[in-house]
Amino acid sequence: MKIISESFITEKTAKYYLRPAESGNARTVWILLHGYAQLAGEFLPEFDFINNNDHMLIAPEGLSRFYFRNKIGASWMTKEDRENEISDYVNYLNKLTDKIKSEYYIGKSEFNLLGFSQGVHTAVRFFINGNHFFNNLILCSSDFPKDADFSLLREKLSDSKLYYIHGTSDPVISESTYSGSAELLKKNNINFRRIKFDGGHVVNKETLSYLFLK
Repeated sequence: MKIISESFITEKTAKYYLRPAESGNARTVWILLHGYAQLAGEFLPEFDFINNNDHMLIAPEGLSRFYFRNKIGASWMTKEDRENEISDYVNYLNKLTDKIKSEYYIGKSEFNLLGFSQGVHTAVRFFINGNHFFNNLILCSSDFPKDADFSLLREKLSDSKLYYIHGTSDPVISESTYSGSAELLKKNNINFRRIKFDGGHVVNKETLSYLFLK
């Protein structure tokens, strides 16, 4: 019996959450990419420490949902058909950013792209392969994707900054894994700032406040 695997592009409804700047003129726009088995609506409130006067927060949700420990979670991708899944979420995030830029006056805003846990790999690929400029790429609590296009990453970082942030007692990603990722970045001549904090597998608000909210 002959079996043929084929693919085609179809429409899918994507969900995101947004907290606009109350001033109506966002000084900074944050795109926040959640981790594995999280939902965007639960992830966004973790950033309540960022004032809502002149900061806009956008939390897209991964395109795949599933039941996880009696709750519903979302994921950005799996190893199955990974190239198409990567292409799908890069296109999705491109279109979402286009939409936000067309609906809000943010042409002069600073743009931050933050990924947490699984969202780190998503953020890196969107930063490299997407159509939009980000002033800061902020990677929290994950290893770095080994298959990244480092030459294009170096090019895109010529006018941007990369922050690699992780906890010293992360139960999910070991210290040796973080160090391996840092060495990988150095080996590929990527300029970045590595920041450690006392804590686990979390978005560390004190670090982000110190770096971006002064």
